[in-house]
Amino acid sequence: MPFEAGISTRGEGNVVDLAPDATLTGRIEVVGTGNRIRLAAGGVVERYAPAGFGATVPDVGRRSDASIQIEGNDNVVEIAEGARLGMTIVVRGNGNRIVIGRDCWLHGFANLITDGASLIVGAKTTMVQGSLQLHEPLTLSIGEDCMISSQVYVSVSDIHPIHDKATGARINAGRAIEIGDHVWLGLRTMVMKGARIGTGAITAAGSIVTGEVPPHCIVGGAPARVMRRDVHWSRDLNPDAPLVVETPRPRVWRLFGR
Repeated sequence: MPFEAGISTRGEGNVVDLAPDATLTGRIEVVGTGNRIRLAAGGVVERYAPAGFGATVPDVGRRSDASIQIEGNDNVVEIAEGARLGMTIVVRGNGNRIVIGRDCWLHGFANLITDGASLIVGAKTTMVQGSLQLHEPLTLSIGEDCMISSQVYVSVSDIHPIHDKATGARINAGRAIEIGDHVWLGLRTMVMKGARIGTGAITAAGSIVTGEVPPHCIVGGAPARVMRRDVHWSRDLNPDAPLVVETPRPRVWRLFGR
């Protein structure tokens, strides 16, 4: 197992299992008991390298240059075969779970600062300088073959609580997020608590997604609204594909009435 930076663990029962052909060029730091990290065959874990302007940062509660940093007990990180991570992953709490699918290419941040949260990323999903945030015991699920563009922010909560002044009751509880297979999140999309994005959907650049997005549609705006239905997207540009040219509607001048 080639590595340049190394592994540091403190506590009992921590296991860091790296396949013989896995590559670690960042650091793994584990403090606590019963934590498990598994990097399967062909997997790569590198340090996060910024790619230009980014609106997202790792959790700064305790600074570290580690690619994976765990503080707590009974946390699990599973990185499947062929996955490549250039990330800062911070887990601070107990009983959290991260599962990264086969052949993913992920670049950015993931913060799990809570107990009992789950981050699940399906096979062949890619992410460029994204930020995945779990500060409450909820699930953030991303399907297979998704394309997460630069500076996308996904969070299951507002991170900080808001209370009713009269009753003291919290009014902004977090909610799980579910992103289906083959979803394209456009540049600087924000996916907020409770969002459910259907298979094959596309979010336009700068969208703020707060609710349900039907499958195979394009949404945009703040909050995001359906702009077009029955679409399909591909990672590869095919110059031979037929081009749909929209015909502008004729302008009708109203002669009478208002």
